[in-house]
Amino acid sequence: MKKNIIYIFIALLLIGGCRKEDNPRIPKLDRVPLPLITVDKTGDQVISQSDPDAFVGKFVVGLYYPDDIKPTKFDVVVIKNGNTAVVKTVQADVTTFPATVSLTGVAIKALFGVSSVLGDSYTIGVNIFANGKVYPAFSGLGETNNGGIPALAGTSTTIQYAAVCKFNMADFGAVGASVPFLVVKDGWADYAAGQTVSLKIIDATHISFIYGADNPQPIVIAVDPTGNTTTVAKVTYGNYGAETFTATSVANHADNFVAPCDLTFSVRLAHNGSINGAYGSYTISFKKK
Repeated sequence: MKKNIIYIFIALLLIGGCRKEDNPRIPKLDRVPLPLITVDKTGDQVISQSDPDAFVGKFVVGLYYPDDIKPTKFDVVVIKNGNTAVVKTVQADVTTFPATVSLTGVAIKALFGVSSVLGDSYTIGVNIFANGKVYPAFSGLGETNNGGIPALAGTSTTIQYAAVCKFNMADFGAVGASVPFLVVKDGWADYAAGQTVSLKIIDATHISFIYGADNPQPIVIAVDPTGNTTTVAKVTYGNYGAETFTATSVANHADNFVAPCDLTFSVRLAHNGSINGAYGSYTISFKKK
């Protein structure tokens, strides 16, 4: 055992004494500028599958370390649906930073030959030209310029746009109109599944319905288009016999959503009576006929 300890100690001394210049196989490390790509909120954030060619995305290409070494240039590139075998150039020869770049639905169609469809996604990065070399944003071989970089706080070496069902109240009906919907589900049991009821389009983000209570008042569903979520502010919606009832949406419930592709509204409501208090929470959902 003593002899083994001596051998291990000698080996550690030999390893600790190695220098980079003693090993010619250690590659020279290149100093490469780090890109910073951020979405410009004045452009479209998603691609609407109902009108993909109308998409106008804007983003800013800059440097994470603006006072560090500069690249010879960046070429802004894009891939579709994660396919690194097909890389298209959005804008070549970017040499001034930060630079605002646009990507339109028409340009996407020209680059890939077809308009976007639901589920398509586009990832944008930059090919870095520096030190007489090209450091690609995307490669099937794995030698990209962004491996492990996202661990740095505030970095963004790529961004992505996706084709989704973008909410548009006009798809459900005109403002002010009463529109027929099918009841998909009513946990409160005022309506039966499959029953037709009318919902009123109030404006671009609000729609209302009434329950089968006495003296019914509209329950207004508010839509947040950025996340396709729904909420209902507390409202007195009617009475059943001598008891008056209020309803409000249950915060952050999975049933609080609008599904633009399916033309469906859903919300989870907590019901409270003036006499007996809380009656629990129940989901109601509607689908446009």
